[in-house]
Amino acid sequence: MSHVPGHAHVRMPWTGIGLACALFGVALAGPALLAMDPLAQDLGAAFAPPGREWLLGTDYLGRSVLARLVAAAPLSLGVAVAASVATAAIGTIAGMFAATRGGISERLVMGLADLTYAFPALLLVLLAAGLFGSGIGTVLVALVLARWPAFARACLPLARAALAAPDAEASLLLGFSIVYRMLRHAWPAVRPTVASLVALGVGANVLAVSSLGFIGIGLAPPRPEWGAMVADALPYMRDTPCALLAPAAALFLATLAATLIGEAWAER
Repeated sequence: MSHVPGHAHVRMPWTGIGLACALFGVALAGPALLAMDPLAQDLGAAFAPPGREWLLGTDYLGRSVLARLVAAAPLSLGVAVAASVATAAIGTIAGMFAATRGGISERLVMGLADLTYAFPALLLVLLAAGLFGSGIGTVLVALVLARWPAFARACLPLARAALAAPDAEASLLLGFSIVYRMLRHAWPAVRPTVASLVALGVGANVLAVSSLGFIGIGLAPPRPEWGAMVADALPYMRDTPCALLAPAAALFLATLAATLIGEAWAER
């Protein structure tokens, strides 16, 4: 908890920040530090329980669960963060532009947002995969296209209120450009909300990417991904429970960290 003079105490989401730092530390440094090949198979060691040689055991092909869990972190977290940041950029710009221009521009942007809302995100990804083939690029683009309306709708009323302030009206009368008015007046008003939505979006995207990996849409095997690891381990959950529990725990912790950070930022 920190204190700013003249303001109420600001609660810092230290638990969420700590979890996020640990997860991203594993994603960035883990694959290089872990001297195990996540793709190496040893059928003689299949279903090995956790121990000194295999810290989290092995799966049905004798692959190290720990090595695969660490190797999957950059993909599962990287795609979630990239999709959330790209979604925020597109949706925030669209919302601020609609508020700045008003009139038919606002109706067009919000109409496009309503049209996008008619298609559930998962259905849009499945449609994109059917048209362009499965792959992480398809998942990333489809998630961005499906989720940008949330940012646009959240930013529109905040930006409109900021642009109605006297200093913003003066900028309009003085002939300043739309870009200047968006950056100078609209962006400071929407920034806290955008930051909160980005954090919450990371958690939602982690689950979305893993759900798609679970049903076989995403990065093609054998490269590991947390959702695909859960799907692979389900038929053998009694023989190698760690192969199922480890990626499920990683998904839970990533979602928990994003939710804690997003909710704390939303309260500011």
